[in-house]
Amino acid sequence: MKDDPYLKEMRMSGSVVNADSIAVSKNNTAVRRMAQPFLAKYWKGNVQNLNRIYKVAQYLVARKSR
Repeated sequence: MKDDPYLKEMRMSGSVVNADSIAVSKNNTAVRRMAQPFLAKYWKGNVQNLNRIYKVAQYLVARKSR
């Protein structure tokens, strides 16, 4: 029997879900968790600050997984 990628993904997640979308979702969750303390301290209702906070959080997540 050929190696079926859908079968592998079904074993991974319980349903047929694209493995790439699982990785993106986990990365986005990690970025949001990393940004939470910064949001509490620095956001102050300014969208520009929000964008900066998420950029810093993305950098920190990428740096952590090196």
